[in-house]
Amino acid sequence: MNKDNDKERSLLIRILSNGDIQKGMVFFVAALILAFVAVTPATSTNVTEGTREEDGFQENERINYPVYDIINATLELEIISDSGSANVQIQNETREYVLDEFSLSGGGDQEIIDLVSLADETEQTPAWLNFTVDEGTLQYSVIFTYTGSPYGILSLPAALFTLIGMVYAFKGKGVILGEIQMKQMEEEARKQQEERAGDIVEEEGYSEEETDNEVIYEGDETTEHKGEADHINFMGIPDEDDEEKR
Repeated sequence: MNKDNDKERSLLIRILSNGDIQKGMVFFVAALILAFVAVTPATSTNVTEGTREEDGFQENERINYPVYDIINATLELEIISDSGSANVQIQNETREYVLDEFSLSGGGDQEIIDLVSLADETEQTPAWLNFTVDEGTLQYSVIFTYTGSPYGILSLPAALFTLIGMVYAFKGKGVILGEIQMKQMEEEARKQQEERAGDIVEEEGYSEEETDNEVIYEGDETTEHKGEADHINFMGIPDEDDEEKR
């Protein structure tokens, strides 16, 4: 159990100490931070202002909505001259219908219109403003409050950093796997050498035993031959003592 834990700890240390893995982790962390900032919503305000002078002619201006989720949209109208007279119509997208109309007269007269409520009531989007200023100066302001991701552009470098981190991670993985495979090959080669050394020792021991057996066998054979020789002398060849007696 401890041996397995040591192997896992050694592998973890090898992974964390690999230079390519470390670079990949840095890029991954940077990409994560950029992605978080890119998707974090923020509340912003967009104000479009303008003035219309006395001319007696109708002038149209389109209401430019932001592409984000609108929380509130307000139209503010005010005659900023000492005296004045103006008429303002709010029209739909096709300018066929007047969704609401306001007449202002006298200096300082003003109106505040909630465009979101107007859109809900009429079920059409206020899209155009029609101005007719007969006297004085009319000032108008279109104010949008919306939520959006002003730093959404950071998602592009976040994606790039993610790709770079993946490249470094795969490169480091290949290096580590190569080191592990090389170590396994070295261990297998070492085991094979130990097995061969053991076989050689066994063969040498076996050879020594065979040599001892052969020596004993030769000794027995010599003794046997000697007995046979004595037997022959005893049976057929006279001894020297017998010859002298004769």
